[in-house]
Amino acid sequence: MSFVPARDGRKNRSAATRAPAIPDRIENLHGHSLGVLEVPHHMAPGHPSRRRYELDDPAQLRHAYEQVLREAADPHEVEDLINPGMLRRVWRDLHLPSRIREAWETQHPGLRRTVNRTKPGSDDVITRSGNSRPAAPGFARRSRRQIARAVS
Repeated sequence: MSFVPARDGRKNRSAATRAPAIPDRIENLHGHSLGVLEVPHHMAPGHPSRRRYELDDPAQLRHAYEQVLREAADPHEVEDLINPGMLRRVWRDLHLPSRIREAWETQHPGLRRTVNRTKPGSDDVITRSGNSRPAAPGFARRSRRQIARAVS
């Protein structure tokens, strides 16, 4: 089984317990924005075709960036694989664990999502255009109708 050395020198097999690899500055990222991105073996083990992502396809781009941000062992890997413009463009669409998203947004406040945030002390939602609207109630479970059964 492959492993990624942890920053303190111990062998740590789980990205879930490893601290996220975050470069000091987004401007240090110099990954490609076109072509094919091939992630290292420890990020996506298996056949090489499972490690290659077409950056022209938005779904593959998001999947590749999610994989790199979750599995990178050090900031240099992130710098080599991620493009700063593409990261800013797809940031709000990435499905990342909350600890990784919060760590990135703390280190780089420019990435913070402002879409669909609520105003403090209000039930209004701030939209992309800056307007506010009442918050939707979300999913509410409806009660079931009781079916009367005939007893014979």
